[in-house]
Amino acid sequence: MDKDISKIKAFWDARAKEYGDNWRATLGERYLRMLEIKIMKRYIRNLNPKLVYDIGCGNGYSTLAYAKQFPDIQLVGVDYSEEMIKIASKKEISNCKFIVGDILKQESLPSDEADLIITQRCIQNLPDYASQKLAIINLTTKLSKDGILLMMECSKDGVHQLNKMRKLFMKKPIENIEPWHNTFFVDQRIIDDFSAKVVYFSSTYMFVSKVVSSRLSWLGYLLPNIAIFGYDRLYIITRLV
Repeated sequence: MDKDISKIKAFWDARAKEYGDNWRATLGERYLRMLEIKIMKRYIRNLNPKLVYDIGCGNGYSTLAYAKQFPDIQLVGVDYSEEMIKIASKKEISNCKFIVGDILKQESLPSDEADLIITQRCIQNLPDYASQKLAIINLTTKLSKDGILLMMECSKDGVHQLNKMRKLFMKKPIENIEPWHNTFFVDQRIIDDFSAKVVYFSSTYMFVSKVVSSRLSWLGYLLPNIAIFGYDRLYIITRLV
């Protein structure tokens, strides 16, 4: 497993050097990235936390957007890629800081308990479910008593669902949605092990952009979300007792 993790980390270090502070550093789909940020902002606004950890923050693109939107909330961006953190740390905002940390090493994470911990396609970069499960446990231990863990991660179930829908529309399956450096979630594992609630926030976007036409991605972002669909999902977990 260590060898796989080192290769994945090297991949993200290289992405940091290639893209710098550009939004493409951690996701190439512009409107999906915008949708993730919009939905996460909505949850942050509704939960009104005092301290937020953005785990797997990458170059800080999303973290900085949250810090600017919510100046009264303290944010800490954490990533295991030193190259990503170097880029993120170049932007100075009083309510936001960035540190190097590893979700598999609890002692490397911030010491204070957070009201809200978020991830965006972070835990899926671990090579197997055993390491993902450990990471989630480590994160829940960093939550305050009433804290919430929001994980925006990709789902194997959602990929199968998407390709079934494409077949109904007489289209070929999309191959390699799950890249070599990712292990997408199996929803039932997360539900069974962590009593997670699954929110299908990307349903409309996925249907429009992946089933109808990729040229209409912008429309998928603008339209209201409906149905239980899409492989980019939000998993909501409370602190484990």
